[in-house]
Amino acid sequence: MRRVLFCFILLLLLTSYVFASGQQGASVPNESGNPNSTKTLVFIPKATSSQFWVAIWDGAKKAAEELGYKEVRFLGVSSAADVTGQINIFSDVVTSRPDGILVAVNDQKSLKKPIEDALSSGVPIITVNSGVDSDAVLAHVATDNYQAGVLAADTLAKLIGGKGLVIDIGIDAASETGRLRENGFRDRITKAYPDIKVLPVQYANGDVAKAMNVASDLLTGNPEVVGIYSAQDAGGTGAAQVLKQQDIKRKVKLVSFDSSPDEFKLFLDGYIDALIVQDPFMQGYQGVYALDDVINNKITEKQFFETPAKAITLANMRDKDIYTLLARNSAIKKMLKEKGISSK
Repeated sequence: MRRVLFCFILLLLLTSYVFASGQQGASVPNESGNPNSTKTLVFIPKATSSQFWVAIWDGAKKAAEELGYKEVRFLGVSSAADVTGQINIFSDVVTSRPDGILVAVNDQKSLKKPIEDALSSGVPIITVNSGVDSDAVLAHVATDNYQAGVLAADTLAKLIGGKGLVIDIGIDAASETGRLRENGFRDRITKAYPDIKVLPVQYANGDVAKAMNVASDLLTGNPEVVGIYSAQDAGGTGAAQVLKQQDIKRKVKLVSFDSSPDEFKLFLDGYIDALIVQDPFMQGYQGVYALDDVINNKITEKQFFETPAKAITLANMRDKDIYTLLARNSAIKKMLKEKGISSK
């Protein structure tokens, strides 16, 4: 009898040990029943000063809410030109060991090693909008920026009748996004529009005041200019301000990327002829879902998740798909309502 009792106790202890061992490393739901409810994600934008990055954050927060994450923090530098500052913030965030990071990279060369080191340390990371050339990053969510540059070229060429001199205001020399948009724009102009000449690119570095100086100087030095291309909202906003000051919006056509509230107001007033608009909300939304898949080992090979860009004009902005895209930004939705502009 004592031997039977001893065997029974031994079996019970072994069973308990195996059960406990099987739970180690498992994601055990807390009282809410959702294993994500105590987890924090961090979004590091290129800059906190632009509403574009806030829109990405809004999309990220929406997806995080659906997946049950505790929060998505928003930490970044005020200017995209502050590469060192972004590296320092990234390092601080990695040290805090969040459950996942989404980052929009300011300088693909400078951030490559810090990102790869952080991934090696076990922190899940994906890139959004602007990435790095690394197979270690398993997911990148962005517009196809080269094709968006092609779209901008076709749009501007149509506006200026396929000929004339054009100003080119870029993002900055270190930006992967800017490089792709620049290449797409210039390649398309060279191949399809031989009667259009594009001046050497001048960088605004995400600074409206600098873009105003660039546009003003180039217009003064080249009075025959008929078009301006800007690869970012700051450049478009600055250039449009100059067209407004000089009252030459009918003479010079302007095509710019994105749709920040300040830029969009100038578009509604006719100082910007077309906007190449991404879907920042969906970049953040898809970004969190992709990051969640990386966290849960559902993505094992590098993947690109594309969010399409659209060319928006005053003529097509009432189209349902375009109006819906614009109205995701609450500030722009308010402007549209104030102007009495609704979807078809």
